Amino acid sequence: MGRVRSVSTALERVFVERGDFKVFHEPALPPTTTRWSERFAATETKREYGCEEVLDLMLGVQEKPVYFEDMAYHVAAVMDDEFVSRFTNTFIIREPAPVLSSLSSFWPDFTLEETGYEQQHRPFEVAVENGEDPAVVDAADLTADPTATIRAYCEKLGVPVMPESLSWEPGEVPEWEMWSEWHEEVQDSTGIKREPLEGVYESCLSYYEELHAKRVRSDA
Repeated sequence: MGRVRSVSTALERVFVERGDFKVFHEPALPPTTTRWSERFAATETKREYGCEEVLDLMLGVQEKPVYFEDMAYHVAAVMDDEFVSRFTNTFIIREPAPVLSSLSSFWPDFTLEETGYEQQHRPFEVAVENGEDPAVVDAADLTADPTATIRAYCEKLGVPVMPESLSWEPGEVPEWEMWSEWHEEVQDSTGIKREPLEGVYESCLSYYEELHAKRVRSDA
């Protein structure tokens, strides 16, 4: 969670533009003292990126509320009831096909765990068990109608709606430097727009699904 392989980053960009939140970009993603996978095994770990250090940094911000975007996969090992309860939790979801296609272009050997779907579902369940009613944004809604979707999102969170934050000047966001190759299209964009192939995919999908329902099947 704009290049809309990275719709969550486009949503984060809206909060960067607002200016009334302190925004942390994927704070659990840099090489940490705890490894969740062997993906970056050769990269030197940094003590300041340990989970407790990152958490203390975010919770220590006093001047404005904090907004942070991260992949549930990267904090899976610490996503217990206590961790989830420290935040107002929101979730951005996307139909898996384009996600898997995008992921494979960067990591052809990606694992099921790295898709993050199960890891995202787990904190959602924990948040609900904690009595939350989390805001869930579907990427397709966000790209199809950014204005209405952001308005509904802000109203759900109880924060002011700022329509001016939906557009921006192209340019680098310093906090994204470490993983800039993943965010080039968002940085070069001027707002959240529908992906050119997204409408084509949805049109093809409807025909496919109709015929798929009529496919031959074995009785076994």
